[in-house]
Amino acid sequence: MSYTPNFNGFADYNDTATSVTPIVVPANTWTTITNDGIGAFTNLDSLPFGVTSLMDTSTGYINPTELDIGDSIIIRNDYQILPSVNNSLLKFRYELGNGAGLYQLETIIGRLDSGSGTPYRLALKPDFIYMGDTNTRDNFIKIQVNLENSGTLINAGSVIQVIKGLA
Repeated sequence: MSYTPNFNGFADYNDTATSVTPIVVPANTWTTITNDGIGAFTNLDSLPFGVTSLMDTSTGYINPTELDIGDSIIIRNDYQILPSVNNSLLKFRYELGNGAGLYQLETIIGRLDSGSGTPYRLALKPDFIYMGDTNTRDNFIKIQVNLENSGTLINAGSVIQVIKGLA
């Protein structure tokens, strides 16, 4: 039986954040979601062949620098947000590139209208980013939220799936 390296793969980076130490989300401020990668369910056993890391766990930034142009990543984030005011608008984005090439991929999650202090868990929506140029591939990717009114966020983690291009 011969071994074939897995060129596709994934990593699951779980954060140790708890309700005791949530991320503070100031009103109308893009706030980076941190991730220390040392949560109980972190799984780095299925990284693609030749890739040692997909996240800088000192910042929680996605690290695509070991990927190739033409590769893609699918990210499934799992976090819970608690707004301080009912009906607060929640936005989400990835900040990519660097310097004059800095850009954002942004979406509106929606209004959180089930009550203030009510936890809203967001865990099932995957996002797709492709490595179309060196500006995207050679720079870390920030994961950020913006809440219309202040609140707190507990990050469970992020799964990052790599799909290798045809190169």
